[in-house]
Amino acid sequence: MTDSREHLDIIVLKREVEHLPSVEAAWAVMDPEDRVGFRAEWHDLMDVFDHLVDAYDRRSLDGGDVDALRLVVTALVSALPMMERLRLRLPSREALTRIVAARVA
Repeated sequence: MTDSREHLDIIVLKREVEHLPSVEAAWAVMDPEDRVGFRAEWHDLMDVFDHLVDAYDRRSLDGGDVDALRLVVTALVSALPMMERLRLRLPSREALTRIVAARVA
């Protein structure tokens, strides 16, 4: 059995959000080109997040992936100040709020 694209995207998104504090800690000493590269990769990652939100909205994620996405969304909400400090592309606040609200409903 192979994992769905969405399942793998959730895993990647989770890993990158968990990695963000170490990126911030090293940000000041990173080469400027590496910072630009990271920002570009993060921008692409937010496209992945948008794809996951679309899949969530279509109800095409299985139950385990919905739970995993909700956990990642909670981590993204917590990481918003860090993303702002690093001037990274932010995920849709509306989508974050909607998915978190559904988690507690």
